[in-house]
Amino acid sequence: MVNTVLQAEGLCKQYGKTQALSDFSVALEPNKIYGLLGRNGAGKTTFLNIITSRIFADAGSVAAFGEDAVENQQILPRICYMAEKNLFVEKMTVRELLRFAALFYPRFDRAYAAALCKRFDLNIKNRYRALSRGYESILRIVIGLASRAELTIFDEPTLGLDAAARDQFYQEIIGDFSEHPRTFLLSTHLIEESAGIFEEVIMVKQGRLMEQTQVDALRQRACYLTGRADAVEKAAQGLRTLHTEDIAGLRICAVYGDISEEQKIRWRQDGLEVSPVPVQKLFIYLTDAHKEEN
Repeated sequence: MVNTVLQAEGLCKQYGKTQALSDFSVALEPNKIYGLLGRNGAGKTTFLNIITSRIFADAGSVAAFGEDAVENQQILPRICYMAEKNLFVEKMTVRELLRFAALFYPRFDRAYAAALCKRFDLNIKNRYRALSRGYESILRIVIGLASRAELTIFDEPTLGLDAAARDQFYQEIIGDFSEHPRTFLLSTHLIEESAGIFEEVIMVKQGRLMEQTQVDALRQRACYLTGRADAVEKAAQGLRTLHTEDIAGLRICAVYGDISEEQKIRWRQDGLEVSPVPVQKLFIYLTDAHKEEN
């Protein structure tokens, strides 16, 4: 039995003098929702394009469902990649594009696609070239979800969507995942609002894998310490300091490392305030290109 949906090993990709990926390795397990996080230019889209054979790595390997994934026609219908920009035929209608998608993805659910169009108010008679940026995203969402592909990848799926439509998308993923488990990989900049649906996050920094961990474990490894500067400095010893600022005589320090609940209790007993670091802030601190790794 294959225990990984995707296994990328030692991927390297260079564009001219720019190293887009460097010794990048990652594994995706069946039936999980992953978040792919990284700043602009971190290498996320390069990684997604390589694993879907849109481009080829200079070095390394990619296996999907236990098979070599490079130009493997047998596994392509099992992977649905909704890129930030899809090359849809502009004169085709939404209805025609959905029919085309149903021919490519063997598990495509036409009834579910129709229901999604109604829920998101997507007119299937409209031609693709007439769609707004938001409705282009909705079309990608409809195809991606209705494909029911074993590995479904979204690159910035909520571009142009308002808060209500974004929330509807997250609800649809959770609801359909519970009924039809499969592996989702979402690349997004809207981290805080989407973090709740991720089981694991993959953080990319300057073409390298920085972290792959469960969201709850990531949250557990970070916290804010607030109090007198000397007390905070003492408490932070042995931990990685992500951010420090002084406000109204108090020091606020974001620390990262092996932090137990017992340790947090001791800090509070010593008079320090201990509070969680939002995932969005934690991502910003961890991927700050201007800070040296400690």
